Amino acid sequence: MENPKNERDEKLVELARVQGDFEAQVLKGMLESEGIEVAVRTGVTPNILPFTVDGLGQVKLFVKESDFEAAKAVMKENEEREREGGPADSGDSEGPEDPNDAGACN
Repeated sequence: MENPKNERDEKLVELARVQGDFEAQVLKGMLESEGIEVAVRTGVTPNILPFTVDGLGQVKLFVKESDFEAAKAVMKENEEREREGGPADSGDSEGPEDPNDAGACN
């Protein structure tokens, strides 16, 4: 039987630094949807300083050391999709729908 304390005590490693809580929460949700637990840490309350001044507004994302490589792969895949400007689903769509076709039967 595994000791649950070992999993909880696993070392956390920094995955990324982002500008603000909104971006951190988006990335956290994306990673957690892939089954990767994320800890979010900031040195300053965002309501006090909602922007970055010499890194004070940065938010850090941490993951378990054992999840680090998988988390990096998810982040890389997301960055590539953003660069391509494509949807999260990698392209099985038939193209944009006709805006004049409301789908109603006349």
